[in-house]
Amino acid sequence: MTSRQKLVRELVRGIALAAVAAATTLSVPSVAAAHTTRPGNGAYQECGGVTVDKSAPVISRAAVLIEAPLRTVWKLHTDIDAWATWIPEITPARKKTPGPLRPGSVFEWSPQNMKVTSTVTTVEPTRCVAWEAPVNGIDGVHLWTFKQVRGGVLATTEESWAGAPVEADIPGNQASLDAGLHDWVNRLKSTAEARTGCAVGSSSARTSS
Repeated sequence: MTSRQKLVRELVRGIALAAVAAATTLSVPSVAAAHTTRPGNGAYQECGGVTVDKSAPVISRAAVLIEAPLRTVWKLHTDIDAWATWIPEITPARKKTPGPLRPGSVFEWSPQNMKVTSTVTTVEPTRCVAWEAPVNGIDGVHLWTFKQVRGGVLATTEESWAGAPVEADIPGNQASLDAGLHDWVNRLKSTAEARTGCAVGSSSARTSS
């Protein structure tokens, strides 16, 4: 395994460790509720016309039903400067661009003590946000959508990875990304529900490939 492959594995492992720590601390029984899959043709999420890189060798999706108000979920997810309060394992995280997230906003975060710089490409308040983050030869596109549904908010995230390090180990990178997204949405679910006092574990959401 090359040093680049090791770095990207550590990057996603940092996200996964953050979610695992939250699950253990909060003792949330529904942490396994999210469904992860590679989207099929025509089934990709979009935000302002932006999608993940559909031609990328590694693409993953995770979705979960969050029993909390939409604005609560949105604020929790987009308040990057406060990520340390619920995902300290991938911080410090901070916005470099003042004000609300908008196209061109830049933020930094540090999974496994590695500095990652992400740039927001599009955002629709309370509905969706997408950003790009080139890391160690990997071109990543990450997209989140939020939809008010019966019983709460359907949070869906998709991410694509392209580049030589990904091509060198597609199965390994696919497994890492699947685990990272699965854990991230469940961390969001656990925290949002705990903060609003909503019942946790009674519902789950699944996406179809």
